[in-house]
Amino acid sequence: MKKILTDQLAAQEFLEHYLPADFKALVDLSQITIEKESFVEDNLKRKLTDLLYSVKTKNQKKAFVYVLIEAQVIPDHWMALRLWKYMLLLCERNRKNKNSLPLICPIVIYHGSKPYHAPRNIWQLFSNPEQAQKLMGEEYQLIDLQSMSDDAILQKKHLAMFEYLLKHIHKRDILKLWENVFTHCQHALLVDKEKGYICIKALVWYSDAKLPEEKQAALERVISSHLSKEETATIMRTIAQKYIEEGRQQGVMQGMEKGMEQGIMQGMEKGMEKGKMERNLEIAKAMLANGVEVSFIAQITGLDTACIASLQL
Repeated sequence: MKKILTDQLAAQEFLEHYLPADFKALVDLSQITIEKESFVEDNLKRKLTDLLYSVKTKNQKKAFVYVLIEAQVIPDHWMALRLWKYMLLLCERNRKNKNSLPLICPIVIYHGSKPYHAPRNIWQLFSNPEQAQKLMGEEYQLIDLQSMSDDAILQKKHLAMFEYLLKHIHKRDILKLWENVFTHCQHALLVDKEKGYICIKALVWYSDAKLPEEKQAALERVISSHLSKEETATIMRTIAQKYIEEGRQQGVMQGMEKGMEQGIMQGMEKGMEKGKMERNLEIAKAMLANGVEVSFIAQITGLDTACIASLQL
């Protein structure tokens, strides 16, 4: 079926007949390109075949028609999800150095023996389709801290410190910022104390990484001026432990990378050695066939005389 639909005349007739009218009105079907890309996973290629046409819109933008051919008896309940996955992969491959994504028209050809009853869009796969479409299909929720007033942020019970510090983290004086956090977020500080200073620990670790090393001790002094010695020590121990864990993870990754590099090099060396051995054996066989003495062959190829002699058997 795919072979038929890659014929230009058949492809044009197929698209003329099955494209939605509003999409067809946007594109020029006089020039259709069959793309070589495939997005179907290897383990599904017996059940699914895909075909990708690229066309031009009437304003010369690129658009795609993605055709998925389902060659199984039972309709795939998750077909809509698979289509989204494949179309997102197609979008990903076409987003480089561009500010907009191409239009994609998905089409499924089903030729099973049972009536087709699988959901026709991704929203029908959710337990609450209307809410899913609203949450995921409309604009995402934007929390723009820069547009919020400090007063609005500081009214929050526990999030005040988190949002206030994130809003102002780009300021040069991090130490002054922390003084302001302790001064303006008193209520949030009390709530955080009940929770074991979970917010303070995370924010100190985050901002500490942005401080020059010579100022990190000054940050500890700022914290100790507002908290007890025991609380400060606990917080700083947590930060130190995070640095240790981060260092361990980096060490593991570096070790893995080094091990992979060594493995690749060893594999290449073994491959080269094997290739050299095979080449020398072929040379030795040819020289033996021409009556060359074993000792001379050994001198030329570096092979052991016993090895060369065995080639005569």
